[in-house]
Amino acid sequence: MTSKLPNLIIAGVNKGGTTSLFSYLSAHPDVCASSKKETCYFLPLRYGEQPEPLEQYVQNFKQCGAQKYIMEATPGYFYGGAAVARAIKSQLGDVKIIIILREPTDRLLSFFKFKKSMMELDSSLSFEEYINTCETMDPHAVKRRENNQYWGVQGGFYADYMEDWFDTFGSSLKILFFDQLKSDSSLLLKELCDWLDIDASVYNSLELGVENKTVSYKSGVLHQAALLVNTSGERFLRTYPALKEVGRKFYYALNGKSQSEVISDSTLVRARGYFAPYNKRLTAQLLARGYNNLPKWLG
Repeated sequence: MTSKLPNLIIAGVNKGGTTSLFSYLSAHPDVCASSKKETCYFLPLRYGEQPEPLEQYVQNFKQCGAQKYIMEATPGYFYGGAAVARAIKSQLGDVKIIIILREPTDRLLSFFKFKKSMMELDSSLSFEEYINTCETMDPHAVKRRENNQYWGVQGGFYADYMEDWFDTFGSSLKILFFDQLKSDSSLLLKELCDWLDIDASVYNSLELGVENKTVSYKSGVLHQAALLVNTSGERFLRTYPALKEVGRKFYYALNGKSQSEVISDSTLVRARGYFAPYNKRLTAQLLARGYNNLPKWLG
């Protein structure tokens, strides 16, 4: 593998807990994280475009030294299927891939709230109206980069993409579940460290918080400014996580507010109905690859 390129990638999925997992692994002395969590280097291939020169990718890892793993996390890679998976394999060689899955209806709701918090959806849009838009949009149109805010429903069709990643990476692919990250992150990290062959005891005294939790805002103007600061200053803030945490707490106290969405039972039933056949296929795919301890939504 070319020097200072990743050999560990968190490749999916959006709103599946990838930011928390990235932060936890970043704290391990055997892991060097990219200066920007989502490098998005291979992401153009998802949209039929070509990546930038490799030299641009290298800039995300120039701070790395002799660590066992160099890591990045771009959850949109998963939906690029074979095109992205094969490009990663071809360019990086012996690389380990982590994909963390979340119950699709929960992920859909989280994705919807997140896109609102990013001001990519109208704040008055209801969850039911959002699903209606996703459902009626042309399936090819929704795959375009400019329509990513409406990827909420199709983004839960995991079975459509899973085989490409298994076929490309085999035993170098690890599937995790948001359920365990939320309920027992310590156990999940131990299992992951065993797979990566790194010391899990690092996490015995580490406080594991929640990263990238979606919140709403009081002032849209102030929130726009905060989003700009967070995006433009990500490399700096990841270098000084304590400073980032202080700033985040201050901002939430100043401009944050809890998101409340009124969602009917019928809307939830409708959403779950979309995902049922895909979950059934996914269960079969995972069982065939030796994943027997599956969460309830795949039971």
